Amino acid sequence: MGYPIHPDKYKLSAMLTADLMIEFRRRHGGLAGIEPPQIVILCLYKGAMKRFWLNYRSTKVNSFLGDLYLLKKRQGKVAIMGNFGIGSPVVANLADELIAWGSRKLILFSLAGGLQPELKPGSIVLAERAVRDEGTSYHYLPPAKYVDASPALVSAISGALDRRGISHKVGATWSTDAPYRESREEAVQFQQEGVQAVDMESGGLFAVGQLRGVETASVFVIGDSLAAPRWAAPTDMRLLHNKLKTLLKVLVDVL
Repeated sequence: MGYPIHPDKYKLSAMLTADLMIEFRRRHGGLAGIEPPQIVILCLYKGAMKRFWLNYRSTKVNSFLGDLYLLKKRQGKVAIMGNFGIGSPVVANLADELIAWGSRKLILFSLAGGLQPELKPGSIVLAERAVRDEGTSYHYLPPAKYVDASPALVSAISGALDRRGISHKVGATWSTDAPYRESREEAVQFQQEGVQAVDMESGGLFAVGQLRGVETASVFVIGDSLAAPRWAAPTDMRLLHNKLKTLLKVLVDVL
């Protein structure tokens, strides 16, 4: 697991904070007069953003790295953000800025790899905690193996999926910075520990949420798999795309 050079980095005073950056953008950028959304869905799947404007009437905000849309259906209180890249550093920076702006709930929405044999392409995993095998979270919290999502938000999303008859697993995800350096030994270890999925961003997002006192969660559609001796790619991308569209609609409707 990664650690910053200074072992107590999370205790140090930051030279530049997200709050200062948001204040700067209010004065000189495009945030002047725009009310922040209370809930932001951070969408890592580019396919869901390609024709986003056809399915959701929205207002675009241009002051962030990526495309942020305030949904008119929810009076701007719910937003969807996409096209910002991948990895914990990107998501943590965006989360820090969105929280400084005023957002109070952040949900990561993406494809992920499956670690358990019963998770097939299209299965849904709701992450309640993340293995911190990335570097970003150690700049926000003391070292530990796991960082938790927000129990209340996880419970609310799980309940909404249950009411709609959408099967899903609630469990841990393994967050790593280097997907091309995931080893067979690590995958087997986490599989035996009951970890459900592997992603890159949840550890960083949950750490920012804990430090900042806001609710966070991650919802994944399983695409590829690390459950067998070799990596297995998904064979039906249309299935995954349709499952992601359905899941995104549920999130927008219930939040």
